[in-house]
Amino acid sequence: MTFDRFLKEAAQLDGLAWRKYRRRSARHRVELRIKDLGLDGFDAYLDLLRSDPGERSGLADLMRVTVSRFFREQEEWRTLSDKALPALLAGKTAAEPCRAWSVGCCGGEEPYTLAMVWLENFAIHPGCALDIIASDIDEASLARAGAARYHISSLREVPPGTGARYFRLEKGLWSLGDAVKGLVRLDRRNLMSGPLPSGMDLVLCRYLVFTYYRGERLLAATVRLWEALRPGGLLMVGKKERLCGPELAFFEKWQGCDGFYRRKG
Repeated sequence: MTFDRFLKEAAQLDGLAWRKYRRRSARHRVELRIKDLGLDGFDAYLDLLRSDPGERSGLADLMRVTVSRFFREQEEWRTLSDKALPALLAGKTAAEPCRAWSVGCCGGEEPYTLAMVWLENFAIHPGCALDIIASDIDEASLARAGAARYHISSLREVPPGTGARYFRLEKGLWSLGDAVKGLVRLDRRNLMSGPLPSGMDLVLCRYLVFTYYRGERLLAATVRLWEALRPGGLLMVGKKERLCGPELAFFEKWQGCDGFYRRKG
């Protein structure tokens, strides 16, 4: 059995978009899992997935994608700075922090981007604090986020002035300053299981749920994102991602702002 055929059949079992997992890293993790279980190839592992709900429920995490970069799709971050954050902060007192959750934070690029946007535009709401929870299921990704040292390729969309203020070159890698790191709390957490943060003003879930999930899994993830947000809170997804069908029972598009949806109810 080829890996593509395995993906097509395995993805149908658990609501996954199989084409999105056609990556060397996903295949490598699946092959390691097959070896650890002492199985004979993709056919045998597919049989196990069909018969074992526990193994099947972990497939999406096994094939997780751990690629991101700072300020990915810059126009969305400008929308966040110019429209989303001011809207979320309207009516808040200085004693009420703006609370954000970055889901699937990989190496920290997106929550740290949010922190830099905040620091660059702090004057929009003097005295108000920002509290960012950044979560991922991958321990290696969280360790990379904690170290906050990056190859230049991760910084290619960072505005020049911003990069100069918050990064410094150390032994060939770009290290992020404490002012940014201090706004982010890292947490090992699975979106689909376990406790959720609550009362979030903003949730960042970009190129994860609405790219890789389908069917019942997609709807279940949408509900959990809805539960984490406060009424009227904002969900930030990728610019190329769209909510449609059942998901629109929980979120409505924020007009004129690609990639942003407001929580209903």
